[in-house]
Amino acid sequence: MGSIQMLCCPRDGTALVRGHTTHSDAFTDHGMLHCPTCTGILLNAEAATNSITEEKLKKMHQAFQTDCEKTDLDCPCCDSKMRVRQIVFKRINGTDLDPIELDGCPECNTFWFDSGELQRVVSPDDEPYEESDREASVLLMALELLILLPYKFV
Repeated sequence: MGSIQMLCCPRDGTALVRGHTTHSDAFTDHGMLHCPTCTGILLNAEAATNSITEEKLKKMHQAFQTDCEKTDLDCPCCDSKMRVRQIVFKRINGTDLDPIELDGCPECNTFWFDSGELQRVVSPDDEPYEESDREASVLLMALELLILLPYKFV
């Protein structure tokens, strides 16, 4: 993702955008993009601005190179077929969150988080915001915290 290019949502083909009001400390501006239609989030580990986040995402990426199911989604960054795995993040108190389905590219360090999956983790009983920018901003902030938690693939 070295040069800025138009990337499209792997779910519906809509051009991905940056959140207008969200400033990310863990990622450069082009590392986290969202779909204004489905509110899914694209995350690219190459754009991580700190070594802890980058190292963790690269380790997660390795899990998509073997033992996972192929999907019909094309990676927005390199056009490879993405793969899917169930991932369980751990709360700070050590208990497991509900598993979420994560799509990852086996070729580059790109991940796709469906908004419904993140919504279940962030606030399972609340309805999503009607404005996609606001919903994406909330999910982007939550994702930054989630990535720092311990996890396991199931």
